[in-house]
Amino acid sequence: MNFLITPVIHPLIQILITLLLCSGILKVGKIFNNKFFKNYDYLFLNLSISAILISQILFISFIFGIFEYVVIILSYLLIILGILNFDLFKDTNVLIKSLLNNKNSFFKYIVIISFLSFIIISLGPPSMSDALDYHYGVPLYLLNYSFLPNQDIWLHGSLFGYGELMSAIGLSLKTDNFFTFFQILSLILFFEFLVKKEKDQNRLLFVLFFIISAPVILFLISGPKPLLFPQLLTTVALYLLIKEKKFDQKNLLLIGIFLLGAAQFKLSFILSGSVVGLFLLIKAFKFHKQSILNLILLTLFIFLPKIHYNLNQILEFELINIFTTLPNDFLENLSNFKDNNFIYPINLFIPSSLGAITTILGFQILLLFFIKKISREFKLILVITLLTIFIHLVFGQQTSRIYFEFLLWIGIGFCFLEKINFKNKFFTYALLPQLSLVVLISIYFATNTFPSLISNEYRDKFMEKNSFEYSGIKWANNQIPSNLPVISELRSHSFLTNEFIPYEDIKKLQETKNYIEYLRLKNPEFLITKKKDLKDHFLKECIGNIYKTSQNFTESTRNPFNRGDKYKIYIYHFNYDKLNYCTNLNNL
Repeated sequence: MNFLITPVIHPLIQILITLLLCSGILKVGKIFNNKFFKNYDYLFLNLSISAILISQILFISFIFGIFEYVVIILSYLLIILGILNFDLFKDTNVLIKSLLNNKNSFFKYIVIISFLSFIIISLGPPSMSDALDYHYGVPLYLLNYSFLPNQDIWLHGSLFGYGELMSAIGLSLKTDNFFTFFQILSLILFFEFLVKKEKDQNRLLFVLFFIISAPVILFLISGPKPLLFPQLLTTVALYLLIKEKKFDQKNLLLIGIFLLGAAQFKLSFILSGSVVGLFLLIKAFKFHKQSILNLILLTLFIFLPKIHYNLNQILEFELINIFTTLPNDFLENLSNFKDNNFIYPINLFIPSSLGAITTILGFQILLLFFIKKISREFKLILVITLLTIFIHLVFGQQTSRIYFEFLLWIGIGFCFLEKINFKNKFFTYALLPQLSLVVLISIYFATNTFPSLISNEYRDKFMEKNSFEYSGIKWANNQIPSNLPVISELRSHSFLTNEFIPYEDIKKLQETKNYIEYLRLKNPEFLITKKKDLKDHFLKECIGNIYKTSQNFTESTRNPFNRGDKYKIYIYHFNYDKLNYCTNLNNL
């Protein structure tokens, strides 16, 4: 039985578990910070350092083959700490009071409605295809089978970072909204951090609106894709590097933890982290040269386990294998991915359709042209941002979900402008049209999501409309005995009850001897696909007759403008006993 499709606990209990886990994480961070960083008692810092430490422990346990045991121990330990010290929202009244103390009641309502909507959306069931593929698929596979197939078997699965391992904490307790809520909580506590550091309410309100008026934020808060949290880590690191006047061993180390933690959660943050990290090394060389050794040791502690894992996955070493085991063709395919059909950089700001409205950053960046006087600090942030964007042009993805990090950087840059820019509220009012659109969309999504938090029956109905391939895989699970491995050409692997062997058909990258050997090891008896015609399939001689064909299902997605397409699920017999001669790979 798959608890994502057939929940074993009530949605409200899932929410309670999520809150307790987050409270426990905050407590661990508070204990750690009180011991090592006494002058930095902020909830965001507590949450961040705790998450980075826990995820590092989880990865090391994964290498030693005890992942599922460590996850269970950590999960219940966090629950206990959360119960004993349920201070999840303690001190957030600083944020609430500051935001609601604004004389303009309209602004108050926008803030309240926005964050309530964001929280409800984050607590909903999983829906996005990437989440249901490897963001949840990887931790569930580890919890169920105690290992991961290598990159030849599951290309997208090899993209996993420590963020996916963190998701296992909630999944082990049968709750599926933990990491999604964790990320929106990190955003809330990020603003709480700024409230404590910045005293000008008008400027703070502008920064808040500047950030949450980006339509892509609705994508970032609606799933467990580990992007928003590491983006906030690099943003706080950059903010502290610009804000602090003096640097010592502790604050240099703290900034290093944030940057390395971001790259730890998702590999792509090595690009942005390296630029800010170079700035960090300059500060360390200037103020505290001995800290450079500490930063090197910290880097080794963070990355050596990952390097060790990568080197044990490959046959021939290349320099890129220090960071990833994936083939260059697959990485090139990822770098060419775009959120919508327009060319770069138009795709960052203009949606190619109504269904792509949450794939853009928006136009708030144009306000930079109306600034009368840019401070030295803001100029430095802009230089660092432009340099990092250039590096992303060469090595990274040109998508709004990635570029939201740079919007965050520019957002905190406004904290270093003169107050005169914000006294007439022109900047803030200029954001209202775009912000209103985001608020309206978030209300729509939150309204649709809220019933799924009340009962499992409403949850099921929500997932039928919103969760990618939910209905199709729910049907397929009822057709095949759950103890039989299957080859799956679907995306939402985490919904499958059976042990699955993914076939992703990306530039024929899986057509290898390793893939055939894995099939021989697992002996799958069925292949599940949306394709009726498999005459060009590289395993066609092993694929038997159709076992079952489903009725038509409607493609499910949160965005109503992307619905309407129909698909069927085909289940084929698979003759694994013919693997010795059904492909020509055996002759290589």
